[in-house]
Amino acid sequence: MSASGKISCQHGEQECEGNRWEQCAIAHYPDQNEHFEFYYCMEKEADQMLTKVDYCAKQAGMDYEVLQKCYNSAESAALQKKAAAMTPSDHKYVPWVVVNGKKSASDGDRILQEVCDAYTGNPPKACASLEASKRWRRCHNEL
Repeated sequence: MSASGKISCQHGEQECEGNRWEQCAIAHYPDQNEHFEFYYCMEKEADQMLTKVDYCAKQAGMDYEVLQKCYNSAESAALQKKAAAMTPSDHKYVPWVVVNGKKSASDGDRILQEVCDAYTGNPPKACASLEASKRWRRCHNEL
C-alpha cells in the first residue's frame, strides 16, 4: 500500500480484483469450510478467475449476489486495505503463503496438501478429493 493509501498488486490490477472477490468471500462466509472452496476454485482458474467468479461461487455453495454487492461497494476496498495492512513487511515475492503462522515450505506449490495436513477438525471438502487422488496414486504405484 502506498503512502497515499492506494493498493497495488505485484501482478497488476486483475490480481487486485481477484483479491477483492476472495476477501468478500472470506468476510461474508467466515467459516473456512465455506470460503476455502471458493478461494481454491478461483486460484485454480488463475488468469481466468475474473470470468469464473459466479462459477466458483456456485461450486462453493455461495450466493454470487452477496459477493457481487460486497465487491461493488466500498466494503471491498476496506477489506483490501485491511489485508494489505496484515501483509508481512518482510515478504519478498508472491505467493508468500503462511500456514498456521509458518511460511509454506513449498511456497504454495502444494498449498492444498499443506492446508489439509495442518487442518484440525472437519477438513474442507477439497481435502477429500486430495485423499482420493493419493489413494489412486498409491494403488498405481505413482507416489
